Amino acid sequence: GERGMKVGPAVGAVTCDEAGASAFTEALAQQPLYWMNKNGDFAVTGASRFATRADISGGPSWSFKDETEDLVYAHPIIDAEKSIYLMHRNGKLRKFSADGEVMWTNSDMYAGQDAGKLISGTKPTLFVGGPVLLDGAIYLGDSKGFVSAVDATSGATRWRKAVGAASASDAWSMGGISGTLVAAMMSEEVAEIPFDVAGGQDMIVGVDAKDGSVLWSWKFPDGKRIYNALFSFASDPPSVLFSNYHGRAYRLKLCDGSVVWEGPAPELQPGESEVMTTGGLAQGANGVAYVTSNFLDKGGVKRGRLAAHNLASGDLLWVKRLDMPANNAPSIGHLGGASGELSVVLGLGENAFFPDPLADLTGKWENGRPVEWFTEVAAFSATNGEPTGWKFAPPPWKKTESEGDSWTGHICLPDAWSNAAIDADGTVYLGHMSGKLFALRDMDGDGRLDGDGEVRSYYGGRCYQGSPGIAEGMLVATPCDGMHVFKGQALAA
Repeated sequence: GERGMKVGPAVGAVTCDEAGASAFTEALAQQPLYWMNKNGDFAVTGASRFATRADISGGPSWSFKDETEDLVYAHPIIDAEKSIYLMHRNGKLRKFSADGEVMWTNSDMYAGQDAGKLISGTKPTLFVGGPVLLDGAIYLGDSKGFVSAVDATSGATRWRKAVGAASASDAWSMGGISGTLVAAMMSEEVAEIPFDVAGGQDMIVGVDAKDGSVLWSWKFPDGKRIYNALFSFASDPPSVLFSNYHGRAYRLKLCDGSVVWEGPAPELQPGESEVMTTGGLAQGANGVAYVTSNFLDKGGVKRGRLAAHNLASGDLLWVKRLDMPANNAPSIGHLGGASGELSVVLGLGENAFFPDPLADLTGKWENGRPVEWFTEVAAFSATNGEPTGWKFAPPPWKKTESEGDSWTGHICLPDAWSNAAIDADGTVYLGHMSGKLFALRDMDGDGRLDGDGEVRSYYGGRCYQGSPGIAEGMLVATPCDGMHVFKGQALAA
């Protein structure tokens, strides 16, 4: 119902029988309010059935930064009461009222201030496994291979269990449905690689939400990995979908981790080669799985791809090659406009780098090329992948690093964009490397973003790794240094 899922005792994990399938189907139909994980829902569409009605250009209703302005990598969670949960990378989890009052702080996992710095001799535990809200608990993962359960009402830790040898310090996210959690973990072999910069995980693990026991684990074939893991759920049979960092899609049964299908490896033309993406897989309400990936073309230029897969078989429906890299998962929703067609929204462009003070000063890299990052947001037809003409490109970003990253303070190293969040009015919200949060809406219905007020922004001084969350009359954005909450205008009586 409209109140979201009942807060009650944890339900049992999904089993491989009829009872397990029907419990899963029932859970899938009861989509919790308002924003339960990264990209918002069980399918990770990135779209909400609610409108924020917020004008972000006027600035937030309230903001939060902790004492050390410590790093935030994760999306917010918004529950049925419009309470907001925010996870800092240092392990502190806080619950806020809609008006910004701190309702509780859980510091049981606090890893100290070193966790706020990317490079540290102490190898602190980094809480980067983005949270999921399920059956009255918040579940979060960390770089040491643990999953923790925190009671959403009281803020008390229910349990904390190791479910893998370790996990990566990228911005991966937990998934969860019907008493079952999914996490991305490292095997012993990968966990033992010293300072594994490439990051990413080579294992997917099913976990019982009740007590943290491992139900199954599955290893990527061919030594591949996943990066910024995002998990999407579908029925018949109850399964989890995701893609590896080269854009190959997988569907596993949720009860035992067995493979339902493995999508084809993305095709390369002669002279092209595979290159990593920080993107992933998301599902549309149309029952299609959309996957972003990258490749190096013959000239060595990094470019992106958007692929669509049949949910039942994994067959490739179509693939669209893009001019810019695709380093974010897709979001799928209605952007208004006369056609009312479903669109796939992608943030495109190369991710910025570590701060390079000399190049920042001269405006040129060591090889003499100008420092400039070109980015855009574009919409594609969910039916055939053709560009719809809905697109926006901010000015090129002319620093080596994303806004606010510094060696003395904090290195967030985000993607060029956050994932997009689409509200019921067809507004697309996403954070950018420039420290700007954008609100993009085709208000006159001409399918373009060129009208008055169709592109709005708010500059908060810090880039975005976390993706925004939406509730009725509310937008929550999580830049690398905290959180901004924008309230919408009240509806006329």
